[in-house]
Amino acid sequence: MNKKIALFGEYLLRLTPPQQQKLVQTHALEMHWAGSEANIAVSLAIFGSPSLYITALPDNELARAGLSQLYKYGVQTHIISTADTRVGTYYYESGQGARPGRVIYDREHSAFSYLKPNQVNWSEIFETADWFHWSGITPALNQQLADTCREALQAAQQSNLVISADFNYRNTLWKYGKHCSQVMPELLQYCDVILADVDTAKLYFGIEPDADHLVESTFTLLKKTLPNVKHMAMTMRKQESASSNQYTGYLWHEGEIYASQPYHMQHIAERIGAGDAFMAGLIHSLKTKKSLNEVIEFATACGVIKHTITGDFNVATRQEIDTVIQQSGSGRIIR
Repeated sequence: MNKKIALFGEYLLRLTPPQQQKLVQTHALEMHWAGSEANIAVSLAIFGSPSLYITALPDNELARAGLSQLYKYGVQTHIISTADTRVGTYYYESGQGARPGRVIYDREHSAFSYLKPNQVNWSEIFETADWFHWSGITPALNQQLADTCREALQAAQQSNLVISADFNYRNTLWKYGKHCSQVMPELLQYCDVILADVDTAKLYFGIEPDADHLVESTFTLLKKTLPNVKHMAMTMRKQESASSNQYTGYLWHEGEIYASQPYHMQHIAERIGAGDAFMAGLIHSLKTKKSLNEVIEFATACGVIKHTITGDFNVATRQEIDTVIQQSGSGRIIR
């Protein structure tokens, strides 16, 4: 049986001023649907890897509108309904040139924020799954959600699932009296696959990588703190402006590092969701047992193509991503 990839996180409504306007000047807001794990679930479903997205939402028309976007792409869901709550929201101002993009969260009192341990039957959910994914965003929201993450991870480990995580540090979310370094190291011990970044690795674990060998030393130090991890990935980005970046992916396995071809991205439509696109490519290609060189090329190309797509979902197909790899990101017209 082709078992599912289960993903746990908050589903969000994103509101964005059109045409790269600032919030102060706009008279309209465009609706998109978002959430790190939801973004990954959509990509996986498009790639043909069955995904099961676990979240909490109120029972109202707005939540149903959001769910319809997941169902459109073939994502299966397990929804915990919470009365008298709301859909979490965030506002995003697009960056352009020297002006960086900006996110404003409005997530207090959302349905997801009230989740606590013993509300989800993890063992039953994991009967049809062989992979579980979560990210550092969820335990950043409150202690109850950090405890629920631990509960899910323990159940996933007991069910012998592969466990993956994106470090996903969000400074503005850690408000409940715990520093990320007090929470994340314990939770990450359960993981087989991680997507890390240098700055967040320093925050979570207090490590100090060698500035002259950032990728290699970060992987080495993370392996010492996370001895059970089998695959570690990261992307390195040289940001020339909000709309022009250089981008390369790296994958560690058993002491070896595999690098993608480098990409030079100009006229970026949007950076939001690029890390999630990369993570989806990583999960899909590891799960389908591609070679490790193919894994990092595919994951990186997923991140690259997401920079050309507005909205949080990476709706590119495997064929489109393969074309990015073959063309080295040149974007030649296909006729």
